[in-house]
Amino acid sequence: MTAVASRLAVVTGGTAGIGLAAAAALARDGWRVMACSRRPPDAAQMPEGIEPVSCDVADPGSVEALAERVSRHEAPLVAVINSAGMALPRAPFLESTEEQMQRIFEVNTFGTIRVLRALLPLMGSGGTVVNLSSTLAARPRPGSALYASSKGAVERFSTALASEVADRGIRVHVIAPALVRSEIWLRAGMADTDYEALLTARGREFPLGRVGEPEDVAELIRYMVSDQAAWMTGNLIQVDGGAMLR
Repeated sequence: MTAVASRLAVVTGGTAGIGLAAAAALARDGWRVMACSRRPPDAAQMPEGIEPVSCDVADPGSVEALAERVSRHEAPLVAVINSAGMALPRAPFLESTEEQMQRIFEVNTFGTIRVLRALLPLMGSGGTVVNLSSTLAARPRPGSALYASSKGAVERFSTALASEVADRGIRVHVIAPALVRSEIWLRAGMADTDYEALLTARGREFPLGRVGEPEDVAELIRYMVSDQAAWMTGNLIQVDGGAMLR
């Protein structure tokens, strides 16, 4: 296996939320990390060992530019974590717009597929892909039809991809978190005060008594891309505080 210090991980959505927590965890382990975002911060604002990179997963040209940058990197590509995503304000499906339908699948579903189509040719044997889904894909709540279906498509794609690339020694996993503290819901139009109230109220619904933190998911990602998980592929793992028990 390649030494961790000479491995490259690409994390989309890697400058906030779960993506940032995963990027930071891998950097602490010695990985070289590219954290991709539409509006990346300056490197000085990021944890040590993380290189912020501009990339919009909904833009084919931007993803091609990312692949070109990865191809020129001195470290081999060993892990891709697809954490980039978006949400919509919760509302009945029949109130959704054509623009909302197009956008959420363009980012959540086709963004994941587009990144992997560009980066998988650069990945050698022993590489790992981790795609982020949501427990809403398995158990949708009212008002989440578009978001849940965009993530459900990621799950089915990931299972099919795992079977296709196994003979190359590449592993593919899906992690489906329940509600995790993240900026994605604020970007969906929820006010700060409403968001904190949601976290408090929803936290009481979980058997473990709280909503998730980005680090709860990042630690699983850290394991899934490690050599300790070398005999695992095609898995869908829920990180949900026990939510699926109810």
